[in-house]
Amino acid sequence: MPLHPHPGLRGLRLTAAYPGQAGQPGPMENDAVIPIEILFQKSELVVTFLIIMLGIGFGNLRIKGVGFGSSGVLIVAMIAGYLYQFEPITILQDLGIVLFLLSIGLEAGPSFFRAFKQHGRRFIANVVVLLAVAGANTVGIIALAGVPIGVGLGLFAGAFTSSPALVSALQFSPEEEVIFGYGVAYPFGLLGVILFITLAVKLMRPTMEAELRGRTQLHTGVYKLQNEEFAGKLIRDIDFFQDHNVVVSGILRDLNMRTASGSTVLLQGDIVRLEGMAEDVNKVGTTLGAEVQESFDENAELDTRSLVVENTSVVNRSLGDLDIRLRYNVSLTRILRAGVEFVPRQDLPLEYGDVVVAVGTPYQLDQLELFLGHEHHTVQRRVDIGSLAATLFLAFAIGGIIVPLPGLGPFSLGLAGGALVAGLVFGHFGRIGNFIGRFPRNATAVLRELGLALFFVQVGFDTGQSFVESLDYQAIYYAFYAVLFAVVPMLVSFLFGHYVMKIPVSECFGVICGGMTFTPGLDIIRQTDNSDHPVVAYSSVYPVAVILVIALVQGMYLALVGLGAVA
Repeated sequence: MPLHPHPGLRGLRLTAAYPGQAGQPGPMENDAVIPIEILFQKSELVVTFLIIMLGIGFGNLRIKGVGFGSSGVLIVAMIAGYLYQFEPITILQDLGIVLFLLSIGLEAGPSFFRAFKQHGRRFIANVVVLLAVAGANTVGIIALAGVPIGVGLGLFAGAFTSSPALVSALQFSPEEEVIFGYGVAYPFGLLGVILFITLAVKLMRPTMEAELRGRTQLHTGVYKLQNEEFAGKLIRDIDFFQDHNVVVSGILRDLNMRTASGSTVLLQGDIVRLEGMAEDVNKVGTTLGAEVQESFDENAELDTRSLVVENTSVVNRSLGDLDIRLRYNVSLTRILRAGVEFVPRQDLPLEYGDVVVAVGTPYQLDQLELFLGHEHHTVQRRVDIGSLAATLFLAFAIGGIIVPLPGLGPFSLGLAGGALVAGLVFGHFGRIGNFIGRFPRNATAVLRELGLALFFVQVGFDTGQSFVESLDYQAIYYAFYAVLFAVVPMLVSFLFGHYVMKIPVSECFGVICGGMTFTPGLDIIRQTDNSDHPVVAYSSVYPVAVILVIALVQGMYLALVGLGAVA
């Protein structure tokens, strides 16, 4: 009986052969060929998640550590939209916006308001200058050059390589214009930021090295144990180390690198690495034996890792009380707090946000990181669906509020603004009634990436055709504007931060990367300064910058409308 395809189904035809009947030719001799038709129901969801899978794979490709990241989904979706004219699904686009910005708010909430208090006079002020100059520069160029508002905001988002800025811009202007500007500006903005930071780091390298030498108070020395008085003793039983605030961060024995915990026994002939103040290290080292020129890094199978204290159950407890060295068999070499280094004494209590520098095997450090660095292990071990529903309800409710503004007409935060505010509120307070606002970080990250991918797929389907058709000679001018959008704010921010606010060079670059949400720049900075200072500066301003960039796009739109720029 023949099969008739259902009107809503698409068929995929395969063929198969079977041997002939008795007395008839075999498989290679005129086999009977029967067509087999497999029916497959057309589904936009299948296409959507296929594009997400391909886009993520493309975005994960790296050339010298730089790639398209989540924007890879947008690029693949635009290509698919141009070639096959897929229809976007509006509800998935709206859901993607809400999930993405809600997750950003939840992640930024715990540190967003605290950052203003801790770093308001330096880092935050520098970020505000960066974004203020970026806003004035962008508005000026768009107004003077007659660039359409949608294209101009897309150019800004692409120049800053900022997905939150893109999402915000799409709330006010036609998608075709915004995506066109973003697509033109992204590669040139990326290249401009990389070149600026690379050249600036090379020019300022002597200053950065001088600052690094002046900042590093702790000294490292390597000595051979020759004093029989210390041989055969456990490290925790040697008060001489504690009395001089010196720690043993590693032991080289029989050409094998070992961790130095409190239960480690020192043996005659051990090569020990000591860390502490230079004077104390020299005094302890000469008492132990002779200083040697031994490079631990060449023989080490150990890692050094900086772990941030976020587990509230260990805050205000001393290192001796936690007994980290004995429990995890790792060496703690130093504690960084508010930019100041401390020797990890046993009576030193940990504070929230401390950076603990530890030496050990990768497995040992992973276990210690779970203990120190993940607040959700002691606060909330799972995603609360009821709480997630509450935050989504609040996001849609806030986004639906409309406020009439004189001269500008009705104003609303929209889905994007509502989701962001709801996330900040829940993330900041942590709990409102029975609803929890702090989810595990990996769960929040999955929601964020899923939301952004859903949004990018639908936008790419909708704009792929128009992007190609809009390419003309003006794209050259737009690319030049994109470089100006990126480089001018960075230059002004660096001059203001370093020469006016007296922020060290490496930290100033960290603030710039955080303000532009440009993580690859940290790799360039760390080639000269591999300390935690650029990372701390970046991390301090990043959540604030994400929120301010979204607000800046809205402010630029209102300013351009007020100036009568091209709609």
